Amino acid sequence: METTFRIKTSDMDKKFLDMLKKLFKKKEIEITITDADADETSQLLSDSKNRTHLIEAIEEVKRNKNLVSFSGDEFEKYSKSLLKK
Repeated sequence: METTFRIKTSDMDKKFLDMLKKLFKKKEIEITITDADADETSQLLSDSKNRTHLIEAIEEVKRNKNLVSFSGDEFEKYSKSLLKK
């Protein structure tokens, strides 16, 4: 199970810790702290595999390759079907 919490340090209190303990019971968990204000683009480009994938995806968009398009109604219908699962 993977869960992401976005929380201000001022809101981290005993209640938050109690909720974590209840959610994960007696399991060992790993907590990673990331500055949410950090530049996400730089972070995404810092990994060479990810950078290559993003650059290739950008080039495909420029060439109108591997694109999927749909109407607003189609999007609504598909979104609702996902929520029912």
